[in-house]
Amino acid sequence: MPEHTRLWSMSIVAMALLAIGAGRSLGQEGLVLDPELPNGGATGPFVVAGAPGDSKGLDELAKRVADLEKALKKADEKAAADKKKAASKPTFVLGGRMYLDTVFFGQSDTSRTALGVLNGSAAAGDGQDSVYFRALRLEGKGEMFDVFSYKLEVDFSGREDLTTSQGTVSPSFVEQVNFKDIYLRVKELPLLGNLSVGHYKEPFSLEELISSKFTTFMERALPVSTFVPARNAGVMAQNMLESERATWAIGVFRDDPNENLFYEYDDNGGWAVTARATWLPWYDEATEGRGLLHTGLAYRYLDFDTSGARFRARPETGVGPRVVDTGNIAGAADMSQLCPEVAFVYGPFSLQGEWIGAMVHRRAPHADAEFGGMYVLVSYFLTGEHRPYKRSEGRFVRIRPFENFFRVRDCDGCVRTGRGAWELAYRYSNVDLNDIEASVFGGTADDHTIGVNWYLNPYSRVMFNYVHSNADFIRPATLAGTAYDAATDVFEMRAQFDF
Repeated sequence: MPEHTRLWSMSIVAMALLAIGAGRSLGQEGLVLDPELPNGGATGPFVVAGAPGDSKGLDELAKRVADLEKALKKADEKAAADKKKAASKPTFVLGGRMYLDTVFFGQSDTSRTALGVLNGSAAAGDGQDSVYFRALRLEGKGEMFDVFSYKLEVDFSGREDLTTSQGTVSPSFVEQVNFKDIYLRVKELPLLGNLSVGHYKEPFSLEELISSKFTTFMERALPVSTFVPARNAGVMAQNMLESERATWAIGVFRDDPNENLFYEYDDNGGWAVTARATWLPWYDEATEGRGLLHTGLAYRYLDFDTSGARFRARPETGVGPRVVDTGNIAGAADMSQLCPEVAFVYGPFSLQGEWIGAMVHRRAPHADAEFGGMYVLVSYFLTGEHRPYKRSEGRFVRIRPFENFFRVRDCDGCVRTGRGAWELAYRYSNVDLNDIEASVFGGTADDHTIGVNWYLNPYSRVMFNYVHSNADFIRPATLAGTAYDAATDVFEMRAQFDF
C-alpha cells in the first residue's frame, strides 16, 4: 500500500477512536451504563483506557492524529516533489522482439530454371532451406514533459541482398544494422494532434501499419511487399475525431529503399507526400470491438530521384528467389499510388482486404506504366478470441488469449493445461507488374497462403505457414520473348516473442 494511502487509513481510524472515546465520555456523564460491566459497559476493540471521566486517553489520541496529519502532509509533499522531478527528465522503457524462422522450399527443375532467369543466375533461382532471425530488435521508448514521447529501435538481423545488384552467381547477403522506428513526437497539438519527426512508417496500407508482432501471417501480402514503402525519414501529423470513429494522417518523407545507417544526398528528387484516412461505420461499443467494420483510403505521391523506379517481391517469405521483378524502369519521373482498404470483424471471424495501384509517369519517349495488386484474408479463432482494434490509429493490435498456455501438476497430482489461443487463416494475393504498352514485363504472381497461429500468451506465439506461389513472366522483354512459368511451395515456421 502507498505510504500516503496508509497514513490516510490510520488517520481515519484515529478519528474514529476519538469519536468513540468522546461518546464513551458522554455516556459516563449523561447516560446510564451497566455498572457491573468493566468500563461502565463500554466494550470492544476501541475502548479508551483510563478512569471514568479522565481525558488522558482522548488527549493521547488527539496527539496521535496530529502526528499522523503531519506525516501525511510530508508524504504528499514528497509525492509532489517526486512527480515534479520525474517530469523534468524523460522516462525510459526497454523493449524488443525476436523472430526465429525456419523455411523449406519445394521446387521443380522448371521452377528453378525460370526463377534463375528472373533473378540473374541459375543458383539464384533455387530456394535454399533456411534458418535465420527474421527480426532481432531492441528498442527504448518513453515520455517527457507530459506532451513529448520518443522511440529508438534498431534491428540486428538486417541483411542486404547482393545477388542481383552486384551480379554474383549465387545468393549472397551482407549483415547490417537497420534503423526502424526512431522519432520524437509532440502530442495533443491543436488541429494537428500528434506531430512526429524522424524515421518511421509512412501512413499507407492497413497491412503495413499493423506491427509484425500482430500480423496474421508471417509475411505481408504480395502487393504490400511490392508497392508499399516501409519506413522513411520525414515529418507527419496524425489525429482522430473525438468520437474515435475516424482518423487521418499526412506526412512528407524522403524516400529511401534501405533502412540501414540512413544517409541520403541527391538534389534531383526522392520526396513523397503520403496521406491516409480511416472511418468506422460500425463499432460495437458494448463488446469493445468484437464487432466492427473498418474502411480506409491512402494516397501517395512520389517524385523519383535519379535512381528511378523498380518493383519486385518474393512469394510471401523473407528469403529465397523473387517471383516478380520489373528491373529498373527507364525514364521514371514520379508516381501516384492509391490504396483502398476494408476490414470486418464479427467475434472470432475476421475479413480484411486491400487493392494497391501504382501509376508511374515517365519522361519522353517512354510511355507511362500502370501496375496493381490485391489481397484478401480471412481468419477464425477456434478458441473464441477476436482481433483487437486501436481506434486512435485505425489498425489492429495485440491478440490477448482468454487463457494463457501452461501445463503444470497440481497438489492432487493432476495435470492442468491452459490452451492459449488458436487461429486458422487463409489469404489470397496477387500482383501484376506487366504493362505491354509501356514495354515493362515484370511478371505476374498469385499466392495462396494457409496459416495456423498458436498464441501462448499475449507476448509470444508459434506460427505455421504454407505458401503456394505461381509466377508467369516473359524474357526478354518483348511479346515474342520466351514465356516462363514457375510454381513454388514454401513451408515456414516462426517462434516469436516480444517484451
